Amino acid sequence: MIRYILREFDRALRRKSAYVYFTGIFALCILANLAVVGFRTVYGTNEGTYAYNIMEYAAWSFIVPYLSCIVIAHMVIGKDYPDPYIRDGVTSSLSRVQIYLSRLISGVMVAGVFLVITYVALVATTALFHCGDGTLTRYAIRIFTDKMILALPLFLAGICFGMMFLFMFRDKRKAYAGFYILTFVIPRSIILLAKDPPGIGVFKFLRKYTISQCFTLIPYPSSPDRSVPFIIGLGLVYAVLSTVIGAAVYCREERK
Repeated sequence: MIRYILREFDRALRRKSAYVYFTGIFALCILANLAVVGFRTVYGTNEGTYAYNIMEYAAWSFIVPYLSCIVIAHMVIGKDYPDPYIRDGVTSSLSRVQIYLSRLISGVMVAGVFLVITYVALVATTALFHCGDGTLTRYAIRIFTDKMILALPLFLAGICFGMMFLFMFRDKRKAYAGFYILTFVIPRSIILLAKDPPGIGVFKFLRKYTISQCFTLIPYPSSPDRSVPFIIGLGLVYAVLSTVIGAAVYCREERK
């Protein structure tokens, strides 16, 4: 199983889509800093134009990489997988559940690589663009790091959602549609209906259990609605549920 995990991890990082993702990470980090520097150049120095603000903006944008989790899962799946009949020298002794979990673990490992690269790229480019003003302090980096760590269970749930839909649907368009309905359309609809007006009671209750709501609370440690154990627990619960569903669907695939 370990050999299979490492093989698929290596294959995923060698795919063209992985290099595109890498490029996108660096491009976003540079564009974010250019935007802040440009704003400061035009309007002068004021709140919102310093290096620590980049860290704040990044924390507000955690939902963006979450919504790209299916792209990372797709890197591991490839173009023609899942194939319920796949058997080779590495997978011949593995059960369906082991194959599913191996692919999922590979996806989590790939996401971990992207996370580290993004973190280093963001801090490095911000330090480079704002080296003259001295506003990128260790404190600002530590606060951002704490928020990023808190978001990890939610990112894990995103990878598990992506893997589940890619195993549920052979048509990748349906897999992507299902993923975004679950992670974006439904949560945003719940949040919209929970606001006043109309402020419908059942949606106010459900809003708390959406990952989107958790992402909006992470940047604000002083918010009374922000519960660290709840955010961690919610992410892990969704990760486990989607993994069980995805593995169960894959195990039901007709064998030759």
